[in-house]
Amino acid sequence: MSGELWVSTPGTLWVSEDEVVALASHLEGCETRINHIRQSVSSITSSRRDPFTQALMTMPAQDILPLVAALGQLEKDAQELSLDLGEYARGTAEQERARVTSWDVPRDRLFALVAMILGGQRLKGNLLDADISDVAHSIVGNPGSHAVTITEVAHQEGETLRATSISDRVGRIPDGPASIRVERFPAASGGWDTDVYLAGTQEWSVGTSGEVFDMESNLALVAGISAASLVAVERAMKKAGVTRGDRVNFVGHSQGGLIAARLAESGRYATSSLLTVGAPLGTTSVKGGYPALAISHTDDLVPGLAGGEKPTHITKVETHSGASPFDVAGAHSKDAYFDTAQRVDASVARDSFPRWEDSGSVEPKLFTARRSGN
Repeated sequence: MSGELWVSTPGTLWVSEDEVVALASHLEGCETRINHIRQSVSSITSSRRDPFTQALMTMPAQDILPLVAALGQLEKDAQELSLDLGEYARGTAEQERARVTSWDVPRDRLFALVAMILGGQRLKGNLLDADISDVAHSIVGNPGSHAVTITEVAHQEGETLRATSISDRVGRIPDGPASIRVERFPAASGGWDTDVYLAGTQEWSVGTSGEVFDMESNLALVAGISAASLVAVERAMKKAGVTRGDRVNFVGHSQGGLIAARLAESGRYATSSLLTVGAPLGTTSVKGGYPALAISHTDDLVPGLAGGEKPTHITKVETHSGASPFDVAGAHSKDAYFDTAQRVDASVARDSFPRWEDSGSVEPKLFTARRSGN
């Protein structure tokens, strides 16, 4: 396998190594090209005069019939190989369904129970009905409107070229304390293309910090309700000049990835793409028609903390982080995901993932966000 990258394609549960994904895509293209060639060759004719009437007659060229037959067989072989790949992928998908049934569902119920206990919540009803989003909602309650202060941060970075690779985009996610980065490029078709980069959780407190990228926002995002970090990102975008309906590409790590997915699906922007790394997307279903890619590490605990994933149109890439056993922080770190993103860029299946056009250079805007009064 090429770096042991496992790809899940959107729509149906189609899971396989990146080489198989690349080969399936190549075969699909081959089938189309062979079919076009066969049809073109089949249309070649020859002309001769009838010996009795001297009328000009047009008929298929007899000497190319064997070539037409050979092209037909080649097309059939490509189709059969494609079907074999499909059977292999379906077998892998069945194993994935078994894993979800035997591990993910009990894990989600265990997470829900632990969250209830840690949050001081009383278990209502049967444990089998426990849902992590409901528990998160019960812990944070109904926060109402969020009072946040957005501050643009001065920096010495200067103008930078647009990030066009997956690894460049992951590398551009802020490390903090400025957790929000906005880059705007004039589009050839008019208007602006905006890239928004969002950092992960900065503090692990609940209700005791002025930091909006904290555990309280994590819980609110998992619960599917308003979060201070999400409100802060939209206000920072507005301060950078982004308006509703603008074309936006969202990129985020961990909590930032969950915010990115929520905003991409909000309908308030013309989402052009979504890229997340290490994000707990379980309660956020991505159904938009834009290119979307989620990268996660099999040894990273965070992506599974939001429970089992809902039906989604996002393409997922999973692999081991390369971190030492029990190195939870290492498996979730942005640096580890940057290394994985480089492997994805080098994958033979790269054409199956989102791409971004070079749009020149721009001076990025960086923002911090705090809860007002903290």
